[in-house]
Amino acid sequence: MALSVCRMVLVVLVIVFVALSIICHIIALCTDYWLKSSSAAQSEFLNIGLWRGCFNHYHHPHEEPPHNYNGCHDLYSDEYKNIRDWLVPSWLVSCRALGIIAIILEIVGLIYLVMLLIWVYCESLGCCDDKAGCCDRCLIYVTPILFILAGVFLMSAAMVFADNAFRLQCKDFWVGGGPPNDNHLSYSWGFEVAACILSFISGGLIIWLAIVTARKRKYAYYSTT
Repeated sequence: MALSVCRMVLVVLVIVFVALSIICHIIALCTDYWLKSSSAAQSEFLNIGLWRGCFNHYHHPHEEPPHNYNGCHDLYSDEYKNIRDWLVPSWLVSCRALGIIAIILEIVGLIYLVMLLIWVYCESLGCCDDKAGCCDRCLIYVTPILFILAGVFLMSAAMVFADNAFRLQCKDFWVGGGPPNDNHLSYSWGFEVAACILSFISGGLIIWLAIVTARKRKYAYYSTT
């Protein structure tokens, strides 16, 4: 049973979409532009990500004695220890956790995908049994589920961040948001949304590949009987 053009195209599409999803997610996790000030020249807040925040001579209104926060630092560095409860709210920790779970699911899914593609290729060369065994079924069912689940976690992280970044928290808006400042979601958040969409598409394409492979196997079986 030769590897048909349809399956070759599906394999290429799966590889491309999975790679793009993982790359976009890594960019989102590693960059500090989930939220950005629209007027950086006039704002004490510059930008913030899941791990680092940048300020321009910022003074927290409720900190005594006042401290000048300037430059980019890790959110858990000693520089931000006095305002950490305000700077790192529980929902931001949740976004981190969701992002980490998603990247783990994507890595495990990538390993399963490599094994699945090897099996599809070997089957097309006739070097393995056409009948799907327990391991083959596991690869077919688990691989798309992993990427769809990763998409769910990515979507949750993006939604939680977007929903809470502009809310009034206790007495103040987070990182100086709200009137008269005009913060906006930036490219890191956009990469997270792109990773979510690409992960869902990857899961769908893998399901499609499994269906096409199963049909080819069924056709080959009835052709020989």
